[in-house]
Parts: sequence; C-alpha cells; structure tokens
Amino acid sequence: MTRLDLYAILGIPKNASSKDITSAYRRLALKYHPDRNKSPFANEMMLKINTAYNILSDPIKREEYDYSLIQPEKLIREEPVEDQVHRGTMSDLLLRLIVKVRSKSKISVKIVIIAIKRVLNFINSR
Repeated sequence: MTRLDLYAILGIPKNASSKDITSAYRRLALKYHPDRNKSPFANEMMLKINTAYNILSDPIKREEYDYSLIQPEKLIREEPVEDQVHRGTMSDLLLRLIVKVRSKSKISVKIVIIAIKRVLNFINSR
C-alpha cells in the first residue's frame, strides 16, 4: 500500500503555516469540487484533499503524521538493536531515545511516547 504525501496533495511545503494549509485547501476544493469539476477523478481528488486538510489542519494529527514519516529504527539505530538492549536497562534505552528524539526537533511529549511504543514494538518483533 502506497502512502499518501499529504503535503504534496495540498501542494504546500512541510513547514507550511496553518494559514497556508487553509488557503491551499480552499483553492483545491474550489478546483476539484464535484459540483464544479465534472472529471471522473474529481470525487477521488476531493477525498484526498479533505483527508490531507483534516490531518494537517489539526496540530496534534499533523505532528503524529510528521512523526509517522520517520521510521522508528532510524531514531536509535546507529548500531544493531540487540547491542543497544544489552548495553543497559530498558530505562536507559528509552532515556537515550527520548534525548535523541527531543534533540532532533521540537517534538511534543505525546509524540515521544508514540516513538517509544513503536520502538518497543519494533524490538519485540525481532
């Protein structure tokens, strides 16, 4: 299954402001609304536009989406996961993860918790 790039759908950069998101949504909604656009793919495009807007206009959903673009193993994986687990307790590993994630950008605590859960699932699945 291919992942939709919500920023590309709206034609905005990843650092777009909420005003830019709303503006892009309105412009595309006028262009692709089924009442105005009779092309066969207008309905599908409107679904994509609405999905992109619903996620990117909500700060929490947007942060979760941005985080989902990062693969969990890239956050701590400079060496094999097995080696990291044996170098300390799980608390040490999680603390290193939190420090690493927080140093990459301004990410909320909720996103750090999501990262921890994903990394633990990744480790447990191995």
